Amino acid sequence: MKQKTIFIIITVFIAALLLLTACNFPWLNGNVDTEAQIQTMSAATVAAFINQSATQTAQASGNVVIVTATPQSTAVTIATSTTQATTAPTTAPTKTPVPVPCNQASFVTDVTVKDGSEYVAGTSFTKTWRIKNTGSCTWSTDYELYFYSGNSMSAPASVDLPNSVKPYETVDISVPMIAPGDPDEYVGKWMLRSNKSEIFGVGGNYPVTVEIEVTEVPKPNDPNIVYDFIANYCSAEWRTNAGFITCPSSDLNFSNGSITRTYAPVLENGVKDDEGALITIPAKGGDGMIQGQYPAVMVHDGDHIKGVLLCSSGMTNCSVTFEVLAREKGSSTTTSLGSWDKNYGDSMIDVDIDLSSMDGKEMIFYLKVSNKGNSNQDMAQWMVIRITHP
Repeated sequence: MKQKTIFIIITVFIAALLLLTACNFPWLNGNVDTEAQIQTMSAATVAAFINQSATQTAQASGNVVIVTATPQSTAVTIATSTTQATTAPTTAPTKTPVPVPCNQASFVTDVTVKDGSEYVAGTSFTKTWRIKNTGSCTWSTDYELYFYSGNSMSAPASVDLPNSVKPYETVDISVPMIAPGDPDEYVGKWMLRSNKSEIFGVGGNYPVTVEIEVTEVPKPNDPNIVYDFIANYCSAEWRTNAGFITCPSSDLNFSNGSITRTYAPVLENGVKDDEGALITIPAKGGDGMIQGQYPAVMVHDGDHIKGVLLCSSGMTNCSVTFEVLAREKGSSTTTSLGSWDKNYGDSMIDVDIDLSSMDGKEMIFYLKVSNKGNSNQDMAQWMVIRITHP
């Protein structure tokens, strides 16, 4: 064993001596690369002897140890860029809840008066929107819908909500309006306003709208008409027992009386006619009435006042007295030209008044309807009422 060890040491010594004298060997001619190769080879040889010796020693002692020599590059070193992988988070980030505004709304539907509806100039109608409360606050009756821009169509400046509206409940808001007098297309825009004067709209804070097309007053079917009480109804001065009222009225009013007009009247039997009609409702009270005083009209021999008197469809409690009166311009004396009682279900009343006795005179005519102690459902119609010269 000792001889083997001495042999290994001598061998290592000789390898080292050769390494030191390699540069003096004449066949190398001072070549640096060759010298480096010889050095590398010498080192490898030494390492091999050492490994062999160690292996033999380990085998002799009963333990096996394997030593692996890793060659080291002595010529070129290459730098390598290492990219670090980003580890994805194991849990998704938590979203921050967005608070719901106190006052917020969405449009549901047009309950009445769809966009593009046609109305004859001067016709009264009621626009109703259905709106949903999508905010976090309850709308009280102190909230209102108010006119924002466009054409108000003779509507009030604002209307209060009819009831309180909790979040996610809906409400129908109605506004009485009148079609403007000139044929054209009209748009009115309305916004909501809270009890603290906060203004808000629907679907991203937009106004709700009413859009109508106003058409001309239809020409009467009577080719001999001299004066049309229906077409000129707002030329008259209208009053009730409670005082003067505007024309046309914004809605049908069974308490204070109202005057409106239609060119599609519905008869008591439910049939719709194509003639014009005035809808007159007397005010409540024992002396409840409504009366329209028209401008003076020149009357000629052979002129007649003609028309049809009736109650409106469904007004089963209608019970009224129609009356036509006249006064010569400049006179204080008013004369009744006829009166007619009408109860719902009775036959319609045809009116034909000969005005020949007034030939050459400027006459002021009155159309009057009186209740019979109760104006409930007294929706009286003057259909095709006119002065004609047959």
